[in-house]
Amino acid sequence: MFIVFIGPPGVGKGTQANMLAEKYPMFKISTGDLLREAIREKTTLGERAKSFMERGELVPDALVIELVNEKVSTTSKDINSFIFDGFPRTIEQAKQLDGLLLSKKSSISVAVNFAMDEEERVTRLSGRRMCPKCQRTYHIKFAKPKIDNLCDYCNVDLIQRSDDDEAVIRQRSSVYWEQTRPLLDFYDQRNLLQTIDASRNIDLVFKDLDNFVANLKK
Repeated sequence: MFIVFIGPPGVGKGTQANMLAEKYPMFKISTGDLLREAIREKTTLGERAKSFMERGELVPDALVIELVNEKVSTTSKDINSFIFDGFPRTIEQAKQLDGLLLSKKSSISVAVNFAMDEEERVTRLSGRRMCPKCQRTYHIKFAKPKIDNLCDYCNVDLIQRSDDDEAVIRQRSSVYWEQTRPLLDFYDQRNLLQTIDASRNIDLVFKDLDNFVANLKK
């Protein structure tokens, strides 16, 4: 089973992907996580990607595809169920993903579009804070730490990622939809697209996703 999550940052794709991966034997691949890991480790790919992310631009297809290909190729051959969180973002990436899955003699099972009002999404993202040590995320309104601006686990000051600045968020959103909106038609034409109202309670969103997966397993 191979599931694609489509939607800009801040709509809850990562949270829902983690919940699905915990309930089912699935492996989550998040290009955001892969990129941040590469940047933290100062790999060649990470250094090349960093400049694009800091300007609020999408990382070029070639870099993203190289990262995803590396992760899929190094994952145990016994794993045959994946959640692609935030990938693909362009038609070219979608075609490349089809090629990767073909090597596993499989294909996309469903593509989930996470829909949310733009202003609500900006509020969610601009209020996000992260622990620089353990990478746990918090929110100044919706998921506050026990002690203001301190990680509950590491007791270190939380930070705001540079790409969570409001101006950067809006720039990324403009670029994102310009390049990604065609994906909705790409998967809809193949009868693979499902749209979810991502503004609802986390548990309600997960209930819909769980139903999708349960139906796929039948």
